[in-house]
Amino acid sequence: MSKKNFYIRESEMDDFQRKVVNRRSENSLIVRGCAGSGKSVIAFWRLHDIVSNNKGTVQIVVYTKALKDYFVEGCRGEGIDPRLIDYWYHWRQNPYPTDYILVDEAQDFSERDIAMFRSYAQKALLLYGDSSQQIYAFRKGPDAPANMEEIQRFTQFPTEQLVFNHRLPAQIARVAEFVNAENDDLVSRCKDEGDEKPYFLSFNSREEQLNTIIHIVRSRGLDDVGILLPKNDQARATAQYLSGNGLNVEAKYNEGQSSHNTLNFATTNPKIMTYHSAKGLQFRAVFLPECENPALAGFLEPFYVAMTRSYQSLYILYTGQMPAVLQRIPRDLYETDIRARETEVL
Repeated sequence: MSKKNFYIRESEMDDFQRKVVNRRSENSLIVRGCAGSGKSVIAFWRLHDIVSNNKGTVQIVVYTKALKDYFVEGCRGEGIDPRLIDYWYHWRQNPYPTDYILVDEAQDFSERDIAMFRSYAQKALLLYGDSSQQIYAFRKGPDAPANMEEIQRFTQFPTEQLVFNHRLPAQIARVAEFVNAENDDLVSRCKDEGDEKPYFLSFNSREEQLNTIIHIVRSRGLDDVGILLPKNDQARATAQYLSGNGLNVEAKYNEGQSSHNTLNFATTNPKIMTYHSAKGLQFRAVFLPECENPALAGFLEPFYVAMTRSYQSLYILYTGQMPAVLQRIPRDLYETDIRARETEVL
């Protein structure tokens, strides 16, 4: 199974994506779209266009280091200088005037942050985002993130909308809609029905959950896998358990003031990280272990983001009773027994 490349040529775009890329790059712009609509694809295409046609200096700034690493791998594949990609906490320490500044996941930034980008963009500031994927709404005061409607209001930039969902299969979107606080219509936008429903799998222990992940990854030959958890300590413990049981994994998590990061998007090893770090990424198979009720408390928006990272398979694993957020989902939208599907596949 090969990974899905997030960089596409203009000939592969839908009409709405093509409309965005055909706008004059000298003008500032807001690009909105649901999960999987191609916002990162369009941002990377714009970077490629500016560099290839010598239109000026350019910088992509993203919120997380994991997304930066993902973009950097795309740069290497296209022969673009990876230094043109930066993440917020690093960029703001040493900002510098740039002709074009492209900001992905703009809904995670505050009005003050957007103003800072604007002051350093010499020709145009391009903002890509989705209010439904805002996961830092708990921040208050000057650090409070602005949703895309607010960003449009205070910047007065023109806005384009991406309509179709090219990543998320409809079978996963039907489930994700029940978790989406913004009531965003995902299913009607999906271009692909998908081959399988999501799995909601109950276990007697955390170890059983993780052993099942090892078994599924190996038995199905999965080579583009995200294992996502609510908190850093869970990501660390999961990485230690899986590697200790013979699965080659890469992980990103924070430990106090330090950060552990072995992610390499050029490899096929499973990637372990928090829901927050997975913003903007995509994987063929996504595993969400430890989805017990207490673990998800206060994490519903990040949980929605994590669910929508998959472009084929989604596995939600928990110990004991099904978490409350999933109990309202109609039973015919998901599977609870992985064995029948494994027999089918193998």
